[in-house]
Amino acid sequence: MSNNKKKSRGYTLKALKEVSSIALRANKKVYISYILLSIIISFNTFVLLASTEYITNSAYNLFKKNVEFNTVIIGISLFTAAMLLFKVIDILKKMAENRLMLDIIYYFEKNLNSKLAGIKWEYYESHDTYLKIHEVRSKTPETIKNMIGSITLYITAIPLTVIFTYYLLQINAFAVIIYVIMVLIFNRTSGKMYDKLGLLWNEIQSYTQKQNYFFGMSGDKTTHQEFKFNRLYDYCSRKWSDLYDSEYKLKLKIFRNYEITIQTARIIFNIPYISMLIFVAYEIAMGKHEIGFLFMTNTLLNNIINMVLNIQGNITENRVDSRFIKAYNDIFSLEDDQIYKNDAFSCDIDIDNLSYIYPQSENKALDKLSFKIKNGEKIAVVGVNGSGKTTFTNILMSLTDKFTGSLTSGGKSCPKFSISCILQDFAQYQMTVKENIEAGNISKNFSDDEIIDLLNKVGLKENILALEKGIYTPLGQLEKGIELSKGQWQRLAIARLLANPDASIWVLDEPTAYLDPLSEIEIYNMIYQFAENRTVFFISHRLGFAKKADRIVLFEKGYIAEQGSHDELMKSGGLYAQMYKNQESWYAV
Repeated sequence: MSNNKKKSRGYTLKALKEVSSIALRANKKVYISYILLSIIISFNTFVLLASTEYITNSAYNLFKKNVEFNTVIIGISLFTAAMLLFKVIDILKKMAENRLMLDIIYYFEKNLNSKLAGIKWEYYESHDTYLKIHEVRSKTPETIKNMIGSITLYITAIPLTVIFTYYLLQINAFAVIIYVIMVLIFNRTSGKMYDKLGLLWNEIQSYTQKQNYFFGMSGDKTTHQEFKFNRLYDYCSRKWSDLYDSEYKLKLKIFRNYEITIQTARIIFNIPYISMLIFVAYEIAMGKHEIGFLFMTNTLLNNIINMVLNIQGNITENRVDSRFIKAYNDIFSLEDDQIYKNDAFSCDIDIDNLSYIYPQSENKALDKLSFKIKNGEKIAVVGVNGSGKTTFTNILMSLTDKFTGSLTSGGKSCPKFSISCILQDFAQYQMTVKENIEAGNISKNFSDDEIIDLLNKVGLKENILALEKGIYTPLGQLEKGIELSKGQWQRLAIARLLANPDASIWVLDEPTAYLDPLSEIEIYNMIYQFAENRTVFFISHRLGFAKKADRIVLFEKGYIAEQGSHDELMKSGGLYAQMYKNQESWYAV
């Protein structure tokens, strides 16, 4: 056996242990009950085999008038009672299974969501992390159910093996040896094929993810407008169709190879199967057994075949499913973000030799940045795309600590929760108006009047109070709420910013991107009014706002190319002056 195979099987066992451990943590009592009920159900096979032989013999002897009819009735009654009992146990098992799956999935997803909420932002920049998150989120119910079923199958295989061995020994001791050899042959002939099937399933995953993306484009609200306008349906449909065809061909290959493997296995099994039936028929003819023993042997051999095939099939599925557990464990191995205290501060910010390189990149997004920001200063951060503005903002907001150099205030790292922000792609929470604002300061219990006051500050009071449910109006389509305009959503985001008065720093990334010019001026004046002594960073491509800033910092290729007031930079005639004049020309008469 190759090292890769050993490693694969070893990890499969580890994955099954992991799922079992999750089940115990989710609901220990129900999980143990489920396993015990499954073991009890397995003894139904013993009843089935014994009753098959007894009833067949009784019916045969009744026909020959060797037994009384009452004897047959008693036997059938006992068999019926036993089957009814097992049926009740089976119902209890299914109830336990349903309860267990609900508890496991709840436990699993709760912990997963908690983990994903806590990991560092930079992990989301990784393609591998994205794929793992997608795989784990999309396959949770199906995969866990399969693996719990496999665990049950392997456990119940123990008492079934004892039962089967007992009856095989009644046929012939040599039969046990034959079936052991048969299983070994089957494992050897089918193992390689199942390994290939597992690799093909891995290949399918990439097609599925891409396919789902194009399939969902037409139903995505954020892309539907452009989708319709640019007549993208045929294009995306072709992309989806090509990916589906590739996936389709792979699945056909899997199904074909699987059937070949299964049918080959059945042929291998049928050789000793038929041989033993002939042998048993001969012994019955010689008077060693009754006719019922032949029917019992047939049922026995079929049960053995089905058990071995089920186990082999589950082993293959487990190898594929183990990727899910590996992805799950990889996610939980990711480093959690630092927990910051919600401490306000009022100190200057010192940035010294700050550098940053994105994962899977060799170029520095920031290169030895050094400057000082005075407390309460209003800074306009400008520059072309790719100049380092966004990277600097992410570091400022403590979204990553994978940088060299330092960013401190009063000798300490800037506290994350002392920073409030409005990003260009700000969140539009499909919750009530009140909840959307409260999201800016979840530690505070806002009164209705406080929410209304914040709405008034951003110019939304009349619009919201005119609604039937006022501040308790749900937004978005999740709860059949109303839709706000982009400008109204942005004003709501500003209200969320104002909801945290303790924030010492405001980071505003294109805070007026969706507002008309008059509203833009109004919002900027509002921000300056409420900013008071806070340190504010304005990031924008529109330079008209920069004139009011205390200082303008122009980024270029990861370093600060220029800094100073608007008038100073215009006099210097550098890149900022050029950019400003270019934008100004659009408004010239």
